[in-house]
Amino acid sequence: MSNDHASLFAPFLEQVSHASLADRHQSAMSLLTDRGFLSVSGPDSQRFLQGQLSNNLDRLEPAQHHLSTACTPKGRMYSAFRLLHSENGFLLSMHKGLLDATQTTLGKYAVFFKSEQTIDTSLVALGLSGSNIKGTLQTLFGNTPEDASAMQVEESVWLLAVPGSCERYELWLPADQLPTWWNKLKQNFLPVSQSHWRLLDIEAVIPELLPEAAEQYIPQHLNLPTLNAVSFRKGCYTGQEIVARMQNLGQLKSRCYHLTTDSAVELPPNTKLTNTAGKTIGEVLYAVTPTDANQTELLAVIRVEAAETSDVQLPDNDINFTVAPLPYNIDAKAELQR
Repeated sequence: MSNDHASLFAPFLEQVSHASLADRHQSAMSLLTDRGFLSVSGPDSQRFLQGQLSNNLDRLEPAQHHLSTACTPKGRMYSAFRLLHSENGFLLSMHKGLLDATQTTLGKYAVFFKSEQTIDTSLVALGLSGSNIKGTLQTLFGNTPEDASAMQVEESVWLLAVPGSCERYELWLPADQLPTWWNKLKQNFLPVSQSHWRLLDIEAVIPELLPEAAEQYIPQHLNLPTLNAVSFRKGCYTGQEIVARMQNLGQLKSRCYHLTTDSAVELPPNTKLTNTAGKTIGEVLYAVTPTDANQTELLAVIRVEAAETSDVQLPDNDINFTVAPLPYNIDAKAELQR
C-alpha cells in the first residue's frame, strides 16, 4: 500500500469540515493525512535509540509515549515525532515527509546494533478532540489512557492521550480498519480536516516539525524541553553537546510562539517575519486560516524580544501580528533536572 494512502483517504476527506474557531473544542475526529510511521524493532532497539534520541528511553515504560527528536551532530533536528513503546519495539509517528531521511540517517548509526528500522505503511492515525470526550471514549473503548500513556485497544490499535487546550487523543490503527473505526466514531465525533487538529496544536503551542524546517532548529527553538521531549540527564546522544550547551548557557534568543493576524493571509512554511524596523526576526512554521474568521493562526519561531512586544509583521506589508502568551511556563533550569 502506498505510504500516502491517497485512494484510501479520498472518500473520508469528502465528509470533513474545515477548521473553525467557534467550534474548535467540539467533539471532532481529524484524519491525520500527513502522518507516517517508522517502526524500530530488535533486541538492541532501545539501546540503539537511547544513543540517538533526545528523550530518555530508559524511563519510557511499555505503553508510554513521549515527544522526541533526532538531531544532527550540530544539534539541528532532522526529525521530531511522538515515540511509543509498543509491544513489538518502538513506533515513531511523524510527518510522512520526514520518514525517508529519518530511516536513512538512523540507519547510519545502526550497524553495530541488532535493530531494524522499517517504514510502516500499514498504519494511519486519527485525532480525537473535544472539551468533554473522555466519557464518550470510555464507552467506546472501555477505558481511556492518562497523561503520557497509551492503551492497546486491540492488536495494532493504540489510543494515546496527548496534551492540548481541550481533551485530545490519537488513535493509531491499521489502514484496512479505517472504514470500520470511522463509521463507529462518527456517531459521536464530527469529521474534520487535519487543519482542525493543527489549529489545536497552534492554540496549545505544540509544534510539529515539517519537512520544510528539517535541520533548521535545535529542540529549544520549538520549546521541546518544556514539552518533555528532551532529557538533559540521560547522557550522550547525537547532537547532545550542542543542545545541552545552549540550555546551560541560557542564551536562546528565539522560541516558538502562537501568532494571530486579523487578515486571512496565506503563510507557507519559512515565510520570513520582520519587526517594524524591517529586521528579520523569525519565520513561520505553519499556519491555518479558519473558515469562520477573517484571521490566520500560526506557529512561528521568532525572537523573544519581538514576541514580548508583539513587534511582528510581514516584510513590505501592513499586516501585523499579535503574539499570544505561552500557555506553559518555560523554566530552563528546572528542565536541566529531567
